[in-house]
Amino acid sequence: MNETTETLRTLQEIIDRSAATAGSAVKRNFIGGGWAMSAQEFVTFWAQNPMASISTVSAKDEVHVAPLEPRLVDGKFYIPAFPDSARLRDHRAHPRCAIAAWDGPYQAVIVYGVAREVPKNPAGRTQETAVEQGYSASEMVTIEVTPTRIYGIRPPAGHPARQA
Repeated sequence: MNETTETLRTLQEIIDRSAATAGSAVKRNFIGGGWAMSAQEFVTFWAQNPMASISTVSAKDEVHVAPLEPRLVDGKFYIPAFPDSARLRDHRAHPRCAIAAWDGPYQAVIVYGVAREVPKNPAGRTQETAVEQGYSASEMVTIEVTPTRIYGIRPPAGHPARQA
């Protein structure tokens, strides 16, 4: 991921604002003791293409969750969606959503954001996913999620799980 200096600055502002307004449980578990990720660490985490879950809410206030591989591009997430999916209907009804990902007990990310449909997927892989599922690439819909809050943890300096 080649995020620009401006994108990193924007992500860091979101991380800092999130930390300043977090509740006590999030502050204990995601912010205190040197565990909080920086914007650069957040970008590096997503460069590893982790699996994630996205939570949405339907027009009937039903909660849905789906596993996926979001792509972080220029500070926003891009997620392919099938045109007949409950998730796409949810995004249309309620654009707020949450993404969570982790790679073991010491690195985890929670992102809250606002979703919108975009015409094409700059993050790639929509076409091959569509074909695998029997859709043409033109039938796929891309969802762009703009982060509004970011909480990320990784081991602090000196922790045995921290890689040098």
